[in-house]
Amino acid sequence: MPAAISCVTFPVDDLAKSLAFYRDGLGFAVEESDEEHAAFELDGVYFVILDRSEFGTYVEKLGHRPAARGAAETIISYFADSKADVDAFMAKAQRAGAQISPASDEDGVYSGYFTDPDGHTWEVLFDGEE
Repeated sequence: MPAAISCVTFPVDDLAKSLAFYRDGLGFAVEESDEEHAAFELDGVYFVILDRSEFGTYVEKLGHRPAARGAAETIISYFADSKADVDAFMAKAQRAGAQISPASDEDGVYSGYFTDPDGHTWEVLFDGEE
C-alpha cells in the first residue's frame, strides 16, 4: 500500500475560536463537530482541530506523554493554482485574524505564510509559470 496522509490533527486551546477561524474565516466546510473537536474534509484529507486536553488523552493511549507545546515544529502547505490564488488565500487568512507574512517570489516559487490562533504555521504557495 502506498503511503498517504489521511488526517492531520491540530491541538487547540480554544475550540470555538479555532472553529470560527477555519469555518467562518477561511471557509472550510465542517464535516462533523462536537464539544471536543471539529473535522473538515479538504480534498481527500481530513483536517481535525481537537481540544488540547483531549489531544493529550489520545497521545497517552499510545503510551507516550504529550510533547511540550512547540516541541515539534510543523508547516502545513497548501498548493495554490496561481499567484493570484496565493494572494487571495493570504488575504482571507489575514481577514480571519491570522498573523501573516506577505507572499514573495523566490527561485520561481511564490509563497506566503500565516499562523492560526494557536500558532500553527501554514504555507500557501504557487510553484510554476502562469
